Amino acid sequence: MTWPVVIKAGASLHQTLATVRFDRWGSPTQQTVFVCDTWPAGLTWAKDQGHRHALFVNSGTVFTNWDDFCQLVNNYPHQGLIGHLIARADTPLYLDDQCWFMDLDLFDVSDWSATHVCHPQAVRSEQNLHDDYTPLWVRPGAVSATVEISHFTQVWIARQLNLNRLIVNWNNACRDIKHYMYDNQLPKNMFRDYDDLATNQLWLFNNEPMVMINQPCLVSPGSGLSWILNIIQPRTERMHMVDISRAQINFCQHLWQHWDGTDYGTVAWNFVQENNIIHCQFDRTDLSAMDRARLKGRTRFIDYVNTVFAKLVPDTFSEQWQQARRDKTVVFYNDSLLDWVINNTAVDYDHVWESNVLDYKWTLLHSTPEQFELYKARRR
Repeated sequence: MTWPVVIKAGASLHQTLATVRFDRWGSPTQQTVFVCDTWPAGLTWAKDQGHRHALFVNSGTVFTNWDDFCQLVNNYPHQGLIGHLIARADTPLYLDDQCWFMDLDLFDVSDWSATHVCHPQAVRSEQNLHDDYTPLWVRPGAVSATVEISHFTQVWIARQLNLNRLIVNWNNACRDIKHYMYDNQLPKNMFRDYDDLATNQLWLFNNEPMVMINQPCLVSPGSGLSWILNIIQPRTERMHMVDISRAQINFCQHLWQHWDGTDYGTVAWNFVQENNIIHCQFDRTDLSAMDRARLKGRTRFIDYVNTVFAKLVPDTFSEQWQQARRDKTVVFYNDSLLDWVINNTAVDYDHVWESNVLDYKWTLLHSTPEQFELYKARRR
């Protein structure tokens, strides 16, 4: 089953996007996402696109493993509506709007304008997921009642009950993956494994197109060969290299201080071994497990890296590189590109090459929409 995710914009939008558009380890999920300002706009979009089902997510809801969550939803036993079902003794039954999944044919934008609903009184499961107000399910009882609307999801509950359908709560398997950022704060250590990977990852090549900027002073992340090919350009005189990965910055410094521009494969192999680099990435994210296992051998690793490298650099690269090391300046920073640009307004530079930094799980997890806007206003 394929279905879109409709996200209502808010202060924690980027954190939600990071965990929907990227999987546990930061690879793109290819998930269809629509960001809306209001729920009716989101529902209208989903219907207009011809979707049968959709997941609605409020900014601040984050997922530790998007692939596993999708699999759970696709196999979830429901009758058209899953949500955070709240059944307190002193308030009408409703769904918390942090996250719900629905059959779009059962609901309509006009639901938001209802003031009263009539439906069979709900009979709830005796068991709760936690506390005493989170039943596993509710079903229609024998007696009907009219209820004044205090939360828009009461209309959907009424429709389900009038159609003699169950309404089910998110089970604990889903709740173990899906969390809400109360006070707009990521739960501590929730993404520690991914953060450890991102801040210790080494990219030997770029998995996005490289652009030659040809400006005197550049700001750039350190991944792959982009910075290397830019620093040898005739007009480029100085570079500020900013990268969240300590391994990447250390590797770039090592190249700049010690490498003569030949046998990139051997230099990379030695650095990986001497520094116990676990997360070493090549130019292809689609390498099979067998291909990656083969590249753990010294000879295959060096041969592969040197073959790719030779296709990407000019024939006179070694001479150009050595000339650049003599005549030019590279300054290294283990920092977030957004933070660096925001905090270093006095530094003179001509251009920021962003690579995929703005569309990167780590950046989205650790930046707010306001920081993005401030960065865009200050970059050159």
